[in-house]
Amino acid sequence: MIKLVTFQKRVPSLTRSEFEQRWLTVHGPMAAVFPGLRGYMLGFSLDEGEPAADGIAQLWFDSRKDAQASYASDIGRRGSADASAWLARREHLLASEVWLTRNAPISETPFKLVFSVKRRDGMAREDFISWLKEQVTAAVAAEMGASQSRLSLDEAGLLLNSKVEGALDLVEGEGVHDALIELWFTSRRSAEEGRERFSAWIAATLAPQLSKQEDALLQEHVVVMPPAPAYGLDMRTFA
Repeated sequence: MIKLVTFQKRVPSLTRSEFEQRWLTVHGPMAAVFPGLRGYMLGFSLDEGEPAADGIAQLWFDSRKDAQASYASDIGRRGSADASAWLARREHLLASEVWLTRNAPISETPFKLVFSVKRRDGMAREDFISWLKEQVTAAVAAEMGASQSRLSLDEAGLLLNSKVEGALDLVEGEGVHDALIELWFTSRRSAEEGRERFSAWIAATLAPQLSKQEDALLQEHVVVMPPAPAYGLDMRTFA
């Protein structure tokens, strides 16, 4: 299974509250019926002021080709047109997932930290992905107080084409992000404490191999429940 991650920043005409309500009640239902969609989560920023991303959407498909075919459909193009009309930032990542720890249903770990990273210039994608897997382990996540943890990795270097006109095929190229480090927490306080510790750990451990990094504190909302292995637990545990 492949996950499409989209970093979103609203247009200035929308307040953050208006953006969140629109994505939950208008755009979310549009995307929920994309062909081949297997799961859909919305995470809205809990950071004060103007965060770099107001939200991060995650949509699961069986493969990268299935994700692209979905966005190339009439329904997908209408969704892309709607998103583009209301977003000043819309950056995609097509990623595979590697769970480090998974111990609880979403309802018990609603606060999520996302750290996006981009490798330094001159470093091969395969080398970076392999190195990142060695560095970010279940033990490291546990040290930060995370209840669950996952790596989302762009192993293929293929970008989603989410335009509206013309033929829409996967594009080979460099995206803004190479990988996400995702950590879940049971409370906002524990998430904020984990953020401080993990930011310090990144500075000491990962920073020399990075050209860019970004973090966000989110509260997640289920639009379409992702199946296993996206969350790895029996769906009945999410009731």
